[in-house]
Amino acid sequence: EPVALITGGSAGLGLAIAKHFSTSGYRVVLVGRKLELLESAKAKLSTACQSSVQAYACDVTEPAQVEELFEFVKSEFKQLDVLVNCVGESDRGLIEDLAPDRLQRLIEVNLLSALLCTQKAIHLLEESQGVVLNIGSLASKVGARFIGGYAIAKHALAGLTQQMRLELKDRGVHVGLLSPGPIQRHDAGSRYSDQIDKELPDQAKQPGGGTRVGGLSPEYVASVAFGMVQKRQPDRVLPSYLRLLIGVGHLSPRLGDWLLMKFTSNKT
Repeated sequence: EPVALITGGSAGLGLAIAKHFSTSGYRVVLVGRKLELLESAKAKLSTACQSSVQAYACDVTEPAQVEELFEFVKSEFKQLDVLVNCVGESDRGLIEDLAPDRLQRLIEVNLLSALLCTQKAIHLLEESQGVVLNIGSLASKVGARFIGGYAIAKHALAGLTQQMRLELKDRGVHVGLLSPGPIQRHDAGSRYSDQIDKELPDQAKQPGGGTRVGGLSPEYVASVAFGMVQKRQPDRVLPSYLRLLIGVGHLSPRLGDWLLMKFTSNKT
């Protein structure tokens, strides 16, 4: 059976992706920082799936812990076919207020984690001719208002993904990027309440900083992620129609800014 390692796999999109791989015959390694959450996620998957599920607590921004994680994978499974870098952390605020330590944290979680895990997975993936899938965001493609340092970190992830794809292609390892819009969650619209400055508009609290894109179900995004791995696709944007708007923005930055303002204006 093939093996898939999912970072950020204890909840949300990461757990949905892990479930999709597990129900499709993959042995799954769930990775997260909190063992109790991982064990709970493992129990949920084990009930629904026949494939084996392993939980491994690891802070994937720490090089030594990542080293130990992949030593475990080598020892326990002797192989790795898929790495999904799903760890992420979003932000809210104005760029003029963005503190260096906050930006550093966002880069560590959204970018460094993917770099460290991929570096340690390369040799195993080379043996299996496997796949790395990085989970980005619409913020990997555009820089909307009020999302603090999030777009900076996710744009960097997009650049890293393409660079890795080109460098690893001749070694048989494929690297893709999935950039979904806001994903449905129970605390949408309230999760940033304590973080947002009173001077920011209410739309800053909303998913995507007030984007007019409807929330995507984690299960749907997980199915697209699985399809990208199977087809070795390089890049997907969800919803798909936004790729055209993003392309227009690259061809005409003024028009792109206008479109972005329209898509992130106050909802009526």
